[in-house]
Amino acid sequence: MEKMLVIGRGAREHAVAHKALQCGKLEVYVAPGNAGMQPPIHRLPIEEHDIAALRDFIRQQRVRYVVVGPEAPLARGLYDDLHDLAVVLGPPQTLTFLEASKAKAKQFMKAHHIPTASFWVFDASESAEAESFLKRASYPIVLKASGLAAGKGVLVAQEPEEAIQFATEALSGKRFGRAGQTLVIEEFLPGVERSVFILADGKGYALLPSAQDYKRLREGDRGPNTGGMGAFAPTPDEPNWVDTVREKIIEPTLYGLQKELQPYRGFLYFGLMKVGSDPYVLEYNVRLGDPEAQVLLPLIENDMDELLFYYQYQKVSELKVRFHRRYAVGVVAATAGYPETPQAGARIAKPNFSEGGTQVEADAYVYWAGVKEVDDSTLETTGGRVYTAVGLGDTLNEARQKAYATLDRLPFEGRQYRSDIAS
Repeated sequence: MEKMLVIGRGAREHAVAHKALQCGKLEVYVAPGNAGMQPPIHRLPIEEHDIAALRDFIRQQRVRYVVVGPEAPLARGLYDDLHDLAVVLGPPQTLTFLEASKAKAKQFMKAHHIPTASFWVFDASESAEAESFLKRASYPIVLKASGLAAGKGVLVAQEPEEAIQFATEALSGKRFGRAGQTLVIEEFLPGVERSVFILADGKGYALLPSAQDYKRLREGDRGPNTGGMGAFAPTPDEPNWVDTVREKIIEPTLYGLQKELQPYRGFLYFGLMKVGSDPYVLEYNVRLGDPEAQVLLPLIENDMDELLFYYQYQKVSELKVRFHRRYAVGVVAATAGYPETPQAGARIAKPNFSEGGTQVEADAYVYWAGVKEVDDSTLETTGGRVYTAVGLGDTLNEARQKAYATLDRLPFEGRQYRSDIAS
């Protein structure tokens, strides 16, 4: 049995590990994982940044595949650190600018004529210029910390006062540290958001189902941006829209990277705004999304070992990715205070779910994130997103009902969630 190591600790990584378990042909390890992940998933006490320990484990256990979940380890160069020992699903550090620097990503899109919103970039020395620009700008307008901010570095400002406060705090380093000291300001695009994912192997790519993510904290897309409060898949888009996305966005992106730097390998996320029938890129992510992975992976019929095999031998373009003709809805439960001041310490009775701590019942799953173990019967929240409750169904409404029924089984004090996911 081949061995696979998942790097990360959240619900996305739990979903990846669960998908790998289901094929019955992979021994699955997660570093460091979380207390909701149960056998036969093996949790390792190794942090994502402990390169020496990761290399020792991969070498000693003869791990064949490494799947990197979060963006920060990839941006630090984890692919480059490990690819001599195993097949690493993720891009080299050179290409992580797509997510790690929104300013560079926007310049890349401009250079390769990839549709995106008009933008302006300011650095820490240009705070006064940014303020002057925002005083005379048209509203609403979008402000983004250029660096990695765990999905929380975006503001859709409705008026100059809130925009100037955000810009001042970001550029000073007060709000996002170094990640905010370069600021991207974009025109606001009215439309519907879409999450599109591909798996690329350096020669070709395969398209995964598209999803819709809910980034704002509260119902009706109100409140601050978060790492994601829920998602559903697939989305009700016309078939030729996907062809437009391929032609105008996916293929120019892959061609541009190959021409300027090197071929892309790994998962690549295109955060799109659908304006009428035209797609525009809001952002790239150099990995699977969270919570989108939790609804996409259960819809893919292909086993994980098949995806990894085709990836390893750069034959992904020959792979026929098959999808269940069903729907998946995921609802995120987060702690009180999230995202600005997430509180920890709420208790949850530890459930006894099968399939690595995921399966609640038929077509109902939970993927754990911010929890630690208190004792054999109790979990404790660590602050932030706690789990994603996922339902599958033959209709979107059936999947939605399953997801919320699963959520109801796992209450905790101060729990926050949106009641309008996929409604």
